[in-house]
Amino acid sequence: MGSYGDLDLQDWLESHRYHHTDFSVPLLASAVRARNLKVVVVIPAREVANTIAGIILETINPLKFAGIISSIIAVDNKSVDNTGAVAAAHGASVLQRAEIASELGPSQGKGDAMWRALQVTDGDIVAFLDGDTADPSPAHLLGILGPLIMEENIQMVRGCFDRPFKQPNGEYRPHEGGRVNELVARPLLNIHFPQLAGFRQPLAGEFAARRSLLVKLHFPVGYGVEIGTLIDAWRMVGLEGLAEVDLGTRQNNHKPLRELGMLAFAVTSTLERRLGRGSGCEGKMWLPWEGGYKDVPSVERLPVTEYLRHSSVMTPPLDAMHDWQHPSFINIEAVKNLRDIGDYPVSCGVSVRRKLVYRSGYLDDLTEEGQLQIQKLGIKKIFDLRSFLEVGRSKRENGQYERWLASTDGPERTVVPVFRDEDFAPEALAVRFKDYASKGTEGFEKAYHSTLLKSGPAVKAILCHLSSSSPTPILINCTAGKDRTGVLIMIILLLAGCSAQVVAEEYQLSEQGLGPAWKAEAVNRLLRHPVFKGSDSHDIPRMVGAREEVMRAVVMMVEKQWGGVEGFLRKVIGVDEGTMERSKYNLRDADGSGSWLLVSRPGTP
Repeated sequence: MGSYGDLDLQDWLESHRYHHTDFSVPLLASAVRARNLKVVVVIPAREVANTIAGIILETINPLKFAGIISSIIAVDNKSVDNTGAVAAAHGASVLQRAEIASELGPSQGKGDAMWRALQVTDGDIVAFLDGDTADPSPAHLLGILGPLIMEENIQMVRGCFDRPFKQPNGEYRPHEGGRVNELVARPLLNIHFPQLAGFRQPLAGEFAARRSLLVKLHFPVGYGVEIGTLIDAWRMVGLEGLAEVDLGTRQNNHKPLRELGMLAFAVTSTLERRLGRGSGCEGKMWLPWEGGYKDVPSVERLPVTEYLRHSSVMTPPLDAMHDWQHPSFINIEAVKNLRDIGDYPVSCGVSVRRKLVYRSGYLDDLTEEGQLQIQKLGIKKIFDLRSFLEVGRSKRENGQYERWLASTDGPERTVVPVFRDEDFAPEALAVRFKDYASKGTEGFEKAYHSTLLKSGPAVKAILCHLSSSSPTPILINCTAGKDRTGVLIMIILLLAGCSAQVVAEEYQLSEQGLGPAWKAEAVNRLLRHPVFKGSDSHDIPRMVGAREEVMRAVVMMVEKQWGGVEGFLRKVIGVDEGTMERSKYNLRDADGSGSWLLVSRPGTP
């Protein structure tokens, strides 16, 4: 057995070990398109607000933008540090563990989160990433996906990496991380499963597999999930179906030694059960320093396929799950898409000031309660980007909104139309609507370019206010709060120093802010418009969307044509340097205090 296993292992080491540099983004993107693969990334997340943004931005997004990754799912567990909010703000679909397979009660650990996530994914390949990685890199994801995308016989890929230990003085001690891996998992595998002894890090949290394999595996609910799924996958597909990839170096949080004891207990009991002698592992570990037992989750979930066959309660698909509402939204009756644009990270290490700039759709149906809520936000000025024609048409018979604006309690409204009344003539509408409805991003780029060129009066009025000595909170709105407002907010966020990705993610929030019911109603209304007579109904939904890639393309257009937003403001709008600098200063929260989106990034103090 030993010599045969060693021979098998040597063959495997020569043919199934990879390095992340064996794979590139263009290579995998081409293969994903050619094979029509759907790849999903799952991040089990709990109290990782300081690291999850970096993982999404730096590990996942380079592959997502190339078309390799279809979706990102963060499975949160009611984190009190706003992990879910941060993940949602950076483009992940956030689910609470208890929402999936809710009949089983609260989630019992990381493995449980991974198992539950499988029930709401439909990808061909599922990749799991730890949420506490302090030094994210696209290499982590490229490596674990590469063999699965390029080699049809590979069913599961495990990551491995150097784990240096960071000492309090900032120095690193090589090979001192991964203590449970070295002291527990490796010796036990060498003794009981020598065929798997070649895996450098059997407990690595970064691994990927074909979903068709994952749904056939038992999932330990806790820290035994990595070693349990490795052994079970080997038993199912053999060494030839497994691969390991060197991902370079990775830095995780290092747990206290006594906490590692419970982790080691979970790993050992998981392996013991696979030897057929784990009946004595009841999920309790005696801790002498506490004078009692400590519960260590030891339950194992049935394979997803088997569970779904026997369960009378079906978990809804991902698109039917309730997404985490982004914390920037403010719920006021009869107002769509109202949110604060503050708290987004700025390149200089601070954040956009909260409670200064708000955005929304039209306000004409505000109730008295809604008016009080607007007043409580401290909003003193409203910049309405609609044309005078639109403003006139939207007046309600009861005149409640106009009376409020005219009262001493109401805010000052400044109507600064982006488009003139004649821009709403049928011929002009037809051109603009055609741009919005076109495929890809080119149509929106053209439409938003026109918006930029016509935005001068609105931009000057808003920056005049923001550059004042003590600017009061303002609200910028149009009809839906998506297109004209979206372009003006893009200008403000770029001026504050936000990245193109942050601006695009903020723009995409209008999808949530407007909601599916509004979108369906808007599509039906547009289909009845004379301009769209004889048009393809499949083109119309694009008009009412707020796709992230659209805004990224528009920001790139601004960069190419004018050298950035300051070049646009200077050359096209005629804004002076002093106004820009004062606006920039006022838009930034100098100390970043209270920011839920400003996260510590690698290399950031």
